[in-house]
Amino acid sequence: MSSTFGIFEAAKSGLSVAMQNLNITSHNIANANTEGYTRQRLITSAKETGASTYLIRPLSIENIGQGVEVLSAQQVRVDYLDTQYRKLNTGYSYYEYRTQALDYMEGMFNAELEDGEGLTGAIENFYGALKDFVSDTTSQDKRVVVQQTAEGLTESFNLIYSEMESLWEDQNNSIGLTADNINNIAKKIADLNQAITAYERGGYAANDLRDERNLLLDKLSGYVNITYSTNAGNSSMVDVKVGGVDLVVGNIANKIEASCDADIIDNITAQIANINAAIESAGSATTAQLDELASLADQLDDYIMIGISTNASGGMDIAYNGLSLVAGSNASSIRDAEKAEPGQWAQICAKKLTLNGDELSIKAGTITGGELYAHMEMVLSTSEATPGVPYYMNQLNSLARDIAKSINDIHLTGYSYDTDKSAASTTSKNGIYFFNVETEKDASGNVTAEYYDRLTAGTFSVSSDILSSVWNIAGSSERVYSDGVTMSSGNSVVAQALFDTLNTNAFYDDLNTVVDHLAVTLDNSRSLLDTRETLLNNADTQRTAISGVSTDEEATNLIVYQQTYKACSRVISAIDDMLEALLNIF
Repeated sequence: MSSTFGIFEAAKSGLSVAMQNLNITSHNIANANTEGYTRQRLITSAKETGASTYLIRPLSIENIGQGVEVLSAQQVRVDYLDTQYRKLNTGYSYYEYRTQALDYMEGMFNAELEDGEGLTGAIENFYGALKDFVSDTTSQDKRVVVQQTAEGLTESFNLIYSEMESLWEDQNNSIGLTADNINNIAKKIADLNQAITAYERGGYAANDLRDERNLLLDKLSGYVNITYSTNAGNSSMVDVKVGGVDLVVGNIANKIEASCDADIIDNITAQIANINAAIESAGSATTAQLDELASLADQLDDYIMIGISTNASGGMDIAYNGLSLVAGSNASSIRDAEKAEPGQWAQICAKKLTLNGDELSIKAGTITGGELYAHMEMVLSTSEATPGVPYYMNQLNSLARDIAKSINDIHLTGYSYDTDKSAASTTSKNGIYFFNVETEKDASGNVTAEYYDRLTAGTFSVSSDILSSVWNIAGSSERVYSDGVTMSSGNSVVAQALFDTLNTNAFYDDLNTVVDHLAVTLDNSRSLLDTRETLLNNADTQRTAISGVSTDEEATNLIVYQQTYKACSRVISAIDDMLEALLNIF
């Protein structure tokens, strides 16, 4: 059996372990409301015998009763629940930020289905004015109303489109901000990896540091889809990947880089314009300048399809989709040249992310969830199934183009009104555009091409002819003239045709389709968000039930460990009494 002093050691170890349990319990209680804290417990074991041969022969009774020892201070966590929570958090964050963007967009259209408000009201007012105009095409008052309601219509389109552009810019900026947040968390995880390693190498438990790292992994899973695993060379470290690309490896954090094709393109075109300016100043181009221009043009070809021509000075002019990017020493931003096609514009102007040289994007399949996915989708998607801002910009552009073309096609055939009846001649003419559209003309000034595809809801506007004089509004299919005494009134055939386009082209239906699509998309996103939130909360509840601190349970543990401490103290007290009695005999 153990010696008397061996019993002292066993009781002493019990006191020490009871005290450590009390310390752990008090630490748990103190951090009961600390975010990310995981409750801890001591893993204990009976002390092993000091004999070196016990593995090959039975223990003797003398080697039993060595006391208790602490093996480790363990966190009560379940890795499976952590993994499930983070996967669900990635999906939840995607729908959270997607719903926010769609909800904001619905605010722009919140009055579209209400009579007299929003675009619906603007269309109603314009066509109501045209209906009154049919009854009397000679009335200045009725013409003024047509002019003003037309301005109101275009301004409504301009306002909503401007709001959409602002939303797009906000979502695009959020891509960069989210990337910065990911980089900051990655750096902190790498630093914690190093700190945990140093701490645990000294034989201490770095549980609180591990809690901090786990909390960062939770937050990171909300930003982007991640996978993580124990570092192959050091079990104290965690490696993190985004879309299979290394973000954190041990104590090294890689950085997500953000760039924009538009900035690169504008920089190249500015260089071309500067070289053109030098050529213009010198009067001719050098071989070196021509070689440099050719090299810059090749660089542009990596980003966009361009048209190249030699200008009068011998420099290089650049065109893109029929629009000038470089004309002599003047350069235009690709952002302005591409706005007529929101999908292409978004591809060129959107922030692009790379990690270790690998593309992080929806298209590349490396970004599949989280807040970052939501921002990228809202910035780039033209899909009807998963619409982003460019999709709704396209829909609004299409509606503005349809209205402009249908009105212009009819208005061009009608004649303006001649107000001077004192002269036996007329200023009444046709061929007047009601809404502005970019055109191409021949040497005689005749229009040979109309580019409605370059018109956007943001540039939709009433023509200068209509704004300068309400008498230029065409209502008659016949020329209006005077015999020097009486002015003919013409007819209202064109005015009636203009009004009839409302029903012929179903503009209301087109607008309602856009608004209904947005409403259905938003409702679906909200529903999925609610479902994801429920699943996430359930996973968090399960995780908290295991890893969280229950003050009632810890209070019970306090009593248990207190009683254990007292019992060990009684053992020591009993042995002390026995030794005292033995010594008194002698």
